Amino acid sequence: MRNLVLAVALLFPQVALAQTRYVRGVRVTVAPPALRAEVQSPAPSPRHRWIAGYWGWRANKHIWISGYWAVPPAPGYVWEPAHWDNQGGAWMFYEGHWRIEAQPDPQVVYQPPPPPVQPVVIEQQPPAPIEEVRPAAPFEGAVWIPGFWQWNGVRHVWVAGRWTPQPRDYRWENHGWEKRHDGRWEHRPGHWEHREERGEHHGHDRDRDHDRD
Repeated sequence: MRNLVLAVALLFPQVALAQTRYVRGVRVTVAPPALRAEVQSPAPSPRHRWIAGYWGWRANKHIWISGYWAVPPAPGYVWEPAHWDNQGGAWMFYEGHWRIEAQPDPQVVYQPPPPPVQPVVIEQQPPAPIEEVRPAAPFEGAVWIPGFWQWNGVRHVWVAGRWTPQPRDYRWENHGWEKRHDGRWEHRPGHWEHREERGEHHGHDRDRDHDRD
């Protein structure tokens, strides 16, 4: 069985830029089970969209993916649900993904929210990252900002990945969670980092390591 859905952009980016997004389905001979009934929890905020649960195809078997709330990666993105198509007795599975209703502005760089004054440190371990289908790059030089789990003060909510132009001489450092020595989890906000500053930081780290030796 072939691997799960792949976007043509990942294999042929030069082609993807010139056409609409294409998602390759996975051919399955076993019909998916009936959908499970879900209780939709209250939306964490007006910006969140409900991603309904569905049967996915993982490691050559049906796996239930529970519904969850997610923030669209940017204005103009809508959710295309995962779906199954019966084609002559076989089933084709297509992963859900965010798609762009309108072409994003290649001049508007994504700016993450300002980091909190105090670091976000919690007891609850964040869930495993959600496997996202990356849409085709909307313009040349676009950089993908991966989705991440964000703590809203009560629970983890998923913030979807998105495309953005890349500022000159900057690189993107992903959002993430790190387990501390006390067993708690600290959120590391994503941010743009100047390449020269990154080189200087690494050089300082090496100097400190040398001093400790």
